[in-house]
Amino acid sequence: MTPKEKLFLKNVKDFERSIDWLKRALEKSETVNVDRLSEEDIEKIEVLFSRSADMLINRVLRGIDLLELEDIGTKLDIAIRAEKRRFVESFRKLIALKDLRNELAHEYLGEWFGNKLPEVIEASEKLIEIANRVLNYVYEELIPKIES
Repeated sequence: MTPKEKLFLKNVKDFERSIDWLKRALEKSETVNVDRLSEEDIEKIEVLFSRSADMLINRVLRGIDLLELEDIGTKLDIAIRAEKRRFVESFRKLIALKDLRNELAHEYLGEWFGNKLPEVIEASEKLIEIANRVLNYVYEELIPKIES
């Protein structure tokens, strides 16, 4: 196994853990009235969403492109190839997730932060759907090739 493949597998495992934590945080938001979530719980959901979205694009999808010998190009190129692989219905949805992640990363954590929670929860659910498709592809298509 090459160093590039080892790094990719580590990134996939880290991404899976991040998605698992995001799922747990979302489950809590489903059992508690969203308006009653603590600031800490809101921050946790938004941070986990941001981390997971970043890992998906910058580590996992980029890693898939590297392993499949694609010319990496821009994040837009990565998103377009994600659509071609049927990870997303439209590359624009992936760009929207990245844009929300960037918006969260660059805003002050004041009252605005909690106001974004419904949008972040919806985006997190979409991110989890995409993650499931990507991880299925990784485990069914890429890992058998790496291990052979």
